[in-house]
Amino acid sequence: MDDLVLLITVVVEAADEQQARDACDALISRTDAQVVDARDCSDEEPGCWAVVLTRPSAEKATHNVSAALARAVRTFVRGLADGFPTPRVACAPPTAWTVLDDPELINSLVPGAERVLVEAWAGDDPFGAGTARDNSPIKTS
Repeated sequence: MDDLVLLITVVVEAADEQQARDACDALISRTDAQVVDARDCSDEEPGCWAVVLTRPSAEKATHNVSAALARAVRTFVRGLADGFPTPRVACAPPTAWTVLDDPELINSLVPGAERVLVEAWAGDDPFGAGTARDNSPIKTS
């Protein structure tokens, strides 16, 4: 039986990493997630940051890994807030994913968010099994 890990990537409009992380505070609190990465993606779009969160899923993969992965993504999205529709989920084990891009819905969770990628991974996740990176305050020189 595999544990499933959720990775949530929030693409948000922000001036710097600290502002991007701060924009995700309510989502982090609501989902009990941890920041594992924050990257400047301004080469794609000026003022764009991607903040990656992780948390374990309550779903367990037993015989049908695909079903468990899709269920983990759907359950997470439904739990975000009232009114979130059940998303279409793509699945290619060891992962399943969906993209939320309705501005009204995602801005209620993360101000300035452009889209949110929700992934479920069976076994180890690409960021080292949910190991959070250093969350100490950003140092400016």
